[in-house]
Amino acid sequence: MKRIRKLLCFVLVTLSVTSIASAATDYTFETDDTPEYYPSTSYEEIYGSLYNYGGPNIVDYQIPELEYGTFSTTQTGIMEKALLPGLQASVSTASGGGYGISGGAYGISESIAALPELPEVLPDFQNQQYQPPAYTSVEGMEREDGSIGTIQIPSLDISMKLWEGETNASMAKGLGHYSSTSAWDGNVGVCGHNRGAKYVIGSIKDLDIGDTITYTTIYGTRTYAVETVEIIDSTDWSYLQSTADNRVTLTTCLADQPSKRVCVQAVEVRS
Repeated sequence: MKRIRKLLCFVLVTLSVTSIASAATDYTFETDDTPEYYPSTSYEEIYGSLYNYGGPNIVDYQIPELEYGTFSTTQTGIMEKALLPGLQASVSTASGGGYGISGGAYGISESIAALPELPEVLPDFQNQQYQPPAYTSVEGMEREDGSIGTIQIPSLDISMKLWEGETNASMAKGLGHYSSTSAWDGNVGVCGHNRGAKYVIGSIKDLDIGDTITYTTIYGTRTYAVETVEIIDSTDWSYLQSTADNRVTLTTCLADQPSKRVCVQAVEVRS
């Protein structure tokens, strides 16, 4: 009985191995060599030369050249071809028009409206000569008391000495001179307190156009006429820029508006 069982087991094992082998053969297939689904992207293999790093490569920008007398537009995203106005498809050699010009001069077609005629009398720019900004250093301008000048505004009953530097120390003695500006020729920048100090010029906001200001230094006395009375931002330094003409620019704070300044600019009156 034991032998019979062993024999049956052997037969069953043999049959199972055979079936597995036959099943495996059912799914076995042969193919050709593996195809190149993703061809090489090597620059050398594609173009036949090494890539020139840091230099031009012939195939980098393969942009087709436009034919003579055509133009392109990028608005539609495609290349369009059309003849340019006033140009022939080929260069003309006729005596009537040179440089490929048809019926007009310098590539201008006769169908284009004529340009407006220039006025017979043009501005005489030759007489308008450039004048560089004027500047005088403060060096050597100190008077015996240390001030560099005196500012007077008759309509406001103001007469104050001018001291070098836009500092509280200067304005404690009168007016301060912006050290970045000229001290005589050109644009003289001056600052002062508007209130709450011994020397104040807050009233300059009430000046009228044409009111006079005088400035006296070791070089003499100049008279200026007010041209500008403005409320400006505290960060606006444009009025202190150098000028070719002689002028004086006064600035002071504006009461209860710390971000604003009063700016008065007067230009020299020439007799």
